Amino acid sequence: MHQRVVLALAFLSAWMIGCAKKAEPVPIERWERYTDPIRRFSIEYPANWSHRTIAGEQFYAISIAGAEQRFLEYGEGPSAAKLEMRVVKTATPLEQFIKDDKVFADEAYITEQTTIAGVPATKLSYQFEAPDGKFQGFKVYASKDSFITTIEFAAFGGTFEYYKPATERILASVMLPQLQSAQPVDTMPKGPEPPSATFARAKGNGYSIEIPDNFRVKGIRAQGAIGGSEYLGSRLDCTIRVDILDASKQSKLEKIASDNRASFGGGEPQRVKLGGVDAVLFAYSPQKGIERRVYLAVKDNKLYRVFLTWNKQEESVYKPIFDRAIASFRFE
Repeated sequence: MHQRVVLALAFLSAWMIGCAKKAEPVPIERWERYTDPIRRFSIEYPANWSHRTIAGEQFYAISIAGAEQRFLEYGEGPSAAKLEMRVVKTATPLEQFIKDDKVFADEAYITEQTTIAGVPATKLSYQFEAPDGKFQGFKVYASKDSFITTIEFAAFGGTFEYYKPATERILASVMLPQLQSAQPVDTMPKGPEPPSATFARAKGNGYSIEIPDNFRVKGIRAQGAIGGSEYLGSRLDCTIRVDILDASKQSKLEKIASDNRASFGGGEPQRVKLGGVDAVLFAYSPQKGIERRVYLAVKDNKLYRVFLTWNKQEESVYKPIFDRAIASFRFE
């Protein structure tokens, strides 16, 4: 079982929190309501915030346009706030869905029971220190009519308290998705949300990589690893994963590749580059219908394993995205 880690911990040692200029929240000038044309879920949002939508699945608003990357890496950047509402049609029990959806370690959350649109819901609150002050937010989960709905609000720069009255209005405004028996075929969602063509750079422990801006980041720790992250979108069988292991006792790449060859399909490794350093690449199929590429590189007495995994049926969509991501990998 993978142990989640708080992604922000990698940055805390480098932050000079006391030197940061006090952040100013973006005032809310007026309100508008978004109503989804397919699922009919609805929510009020600050009309002067930048926003985007995916019909049938998502509404996303942010107080400072272009600050989305900050909510991927939790490091330095604009003191923005975000609002996100997602709707997922799933048979997964709510408790398991919440467990799989967590980005931070379990101990980072405060859990409470609440209601949303008259339906019992679970609210997870979180906070930690960031370069510009406290980062704080919450995510509410509700299950109704085979849909799980999430509403998340988060703010950097210690500005969350300013937005507290706004969050109360937002949560009170929520309407959950509705079943529509007579829904036209051509308006039905076509399946999982595809990876975005817009990329953002996410930072890890000693590296960074560009990923689609609609991917989320999960802290993970494989057996024997000292850290790692997984980057994934709507399809859980199409992911990027980075494991970091101690290589102080064995740093010879050829020996590492030889020792791990059986674990990575048993084929001959290819000599390649990763982030400008020598690396080896294994290409294999871990199970029927699934393709995988594994890059191994040693840097500063650490072994970096980068896994690119995709469903063969989705290769034309995900392989170009993953090729672009791996080309962007760099050591920090």
